[in-house]
Amino acid sequence: MRLLITGSTGFVGANLLHGLYAGHEAHVTVRQGADTWRIDSCLPDVAGVWRTDLADRDAVFDLMANVRPEAVIHVAAYGGLPAQTDKAKMVDGNLNATVNLLDAAVDNDVAIFINSGSSSEYGVKDQPMREDDNCQPVNFYGITKLAATNYCSMVGWATGRRICTLRLFSPYGQFEQPTRLYPSIMDALKRDESPRLSNPTSVRDFIAVERVVEVYRSMLSAPFDPGGVYNVGSGKQQTLREFVVSLSAGLGKEHLEPLWGVAQSRKTEPIRWEADTEKLRKLLGDF
Repeated sequence: MRLLITGSTGFVGANLLHGLYAGHEAHVTVRQGADTWRIDSCLPDVAGVWRTDLADRDAVFDLMANVRPEAVIHVAAYGGLPAQTDKAKMVDGNLNATVNLLDAAVDNDVAIFINSGSSSEYGVKDQPMREDDNCQPVNFYGITKLAATNYCSMVGWATGRRICTLRLFSPYGQFEQPTRLYPSIMDALKRDESPRLSNPTSVRDFIAVERVVEVYRSMLSAPFDPGGVYNVGSGKQQTLREFVVSLSAGLGKEHLEPLWGVAQSRKTEPIRWEADTEKLRKLLGDF
């Protein structure tokens, strides 16, 4: 299958490329000036590397006409990292880019369009988050991601085309920035040092990025609902303490007690951050 993967130099996008390029004709988009360290080993084998500004509508239509993919996997985004605070870039990177890509995909009769959403679209909830919940984002990133999801759903419902959004919760694994939570914990444990962390009661729905890749792979052939939205998480939240304990046990480093309160916490921490994954499990089974 001829694939177009956006956001290939990021954490999730790079894992998707590594997981999918061997069995497909993969084309990727790369931002001008982006560091390609995550995908350097793949680049000689991909079919095309396109340095396209996804907020440039004409450039995106040219890209789609040149590649003519059978499926688009859209992962590119802006605002998910603490340093990414520019609101104009969030609108361009999350909403305008998605609108441009989807419109170009429809114009070129692309069979499958998989958008990548975020659990930040939900806002604060006191129970597992369901796809039919009322979404009330608490930050601008969540607002722009929700707008992109809503656009994909609207086009899918209106046209009956195979368009869906996968709402990712908290993937972790290879190719994360070294300063992120999982790699910083693993690095400390491997050096036989105590991880320096924030609040042991903070909760997230952590899911290994390898499982996320398998979900995307399965969705390429799954009979999903046009315009459908699907949560991608483990279905069970963990406290930060529980997460560290599981990682420590895997390395035989249970004796290393984390140093709590030495890393900066978020201003507000939810008491519930858990995906209801029933809808995706009905479609794919266990994943």
